[in-house]
Amino acid sequence: MRKRLIVLFIILFAFWLVISSAADLQHVLVGALIAFLTAWFWHDLGPRLPEVPSVRRALRLGWCLVLMVGYVIQANISVARAMLFSRHSVDPLFMVLDPGISTHWGRVLLATCITITPGTITVDIDPETGHFIVHALTGQIGRDLLYWRLIDKIRQLEEKEA
Repeated sequence: MRKRLIVLFIILFAFWLVISSAADLQHVLVGALIAFLTAWFWHDLGPRLPEVPSVRRALRLGWCLVLMVGYVIQANISVARAMLFSRHSVDPLFMVLDPGISTHWGRVLLATCITITPGTITVDIDPETGHFIVHALTGQIGRDLLYWRLIDKIRQLEEKEA
């Protein structure tokens, strides 16, 4: 558990340094303090956090992020086309999605990916069954979500390494 807190602190502090506009002593100290307090207040989430990633898992997560950027660009084009050029193609719907993801962090990751992709939003996740209720702007976007490669990639991230 202590190792996870240290890793979380390092990740948060590194993020602070990346987004900080200056690298003087004041910014570094404030970033370290905020990263420490955030990691400390999140200590009760320790059992829900994924295990410390191996190099293989970190590379898989990086590939998921690359895929996500591509999906966001593709969805932006699809939504813009539906809104600008087709009068009757916007047909919003709610759908139930069973991605087969079992971990808490995997569900949160998938829900976030669905929500930041234009044209879709995660409305609810059933904690017992793992079913997602998703709103899609068009039927095509909803059908594409059923066969989303990112779901398989998140399942691979959940797998224990031998």
